Amino acid sequence: MNPRRVHDLMRRYFPKIDGAEHEWVVVVDEAGLRREVLEALLGKIVPAEELIVEVHRKIGGMVPRAAAIAMVAKHVGRGDIRIADRKFTGFLVVLRSGVATGWTEINADAEIDYQDETISH
Repeated sequence: MNPRRVHDLMRRYFPKIDGAEHEWVVVVDEAGLRREVLEALLGKIVPAEELIVEVHRKIGGMVPRAAAIAMVAKHVGRGDIRIADRKFTGFLVVLRSGVATGWTEINADAEIDYQDETISH
């Protein structure tokens, strides 16, 4: 899945976030990404093995969980990173400031055709 497709999907199906309504967790410290904290949050909120990740409109893809965590580690601080499952029912945001939050919701509008989509590694 190319970054343009990811950006389009995120614009259509990723909900707007009101920061005051969520509990935030510090996932980046002076040593970098706290992988275990991010992995735990992802496991709780977005347990799928294939994740859609968008750093910004030119960097994104549908990748396996390990690649998603590596992508966050590489690009943290460069933008607000959004992560969702293929059905857009689990959502996670890592802000450039190094905090993250996640939530789930039913997204009945997300009738997405993935027939021609492949996972990029």
